[in-house]
Amino acid sequence: MEDNMKIKHFASLLAGVLLVGMVSCEYQTIVPYDVVIPDTPVDFATEIEPIFTTVGCISCHDGSMVFSLAAGKAYSNLISRNLVDITTPANSKILTKIAAGHNNKSFSATQSALILKWVTEGAKGVIPPVSFKTEIEPIWTSADCTSCHSGSLSPDLRATKSYASLTSKGLVKANDPAGSPLLQKINGGHNATKITADQKALITKWINEGALNN
Repeated sequence: MEDNMKIKHFASLLAGVLLVGMVSCEYQTIVPYDVVIPDTPVDFATEIEPIFTTVGCISCHDGSMVFSLAAGKAYSNLISRNLVDITTPANSKILTKIAAGHNNKSFSATQSALILKWVTEGAKGVIPPVSFKTEIEPIWTSADCTSCHSGSLSPDLRATKSYASLTSKGLVKANDPAGSPLLQKINGGHNATKITADQKALITKWINEGALNN
């Protein structure tokens, strides 16, 4: 029942978007209907950004003459140009312009509902992966790991040395935090580790994302 209520809620908001778009122009009547959208948070990179290519928005919005809606550039342009309205999501220009027939482009009901849900959730952008250089490597110093692991004791956790040392010795298994000896040692209280719970969570996230050397 809760899922049905959510679907109807977005369907009613979508109807509002269509009405806003048709207030000042005459276009053929669009009849809104219930659409099924995921109950999980909408991901901009995988669910919203591809819409602009599918619909053909980037045939004009490629950055050459007007702002770009291409992958990697769409989010910053949507936000900086005030095309989303998180206070009143149904009034977001990215929706109302298309609903009004902007350049003969149109979103499907499902695409409009996804965009509306994304804006309603706060129009969150692409979350960059955890950076080893700026977020993980400094942990070894702040947690005093380098007082022992400074070259004479393996692994070498000094700056610029730690990534190669951790990966070459098999202490990190990409995408497998539970199977990574590094986390096993940390979680086991290795040498009364000073690594905090937040830092453990960050290391876990870094490994889950592929243990990138970034």
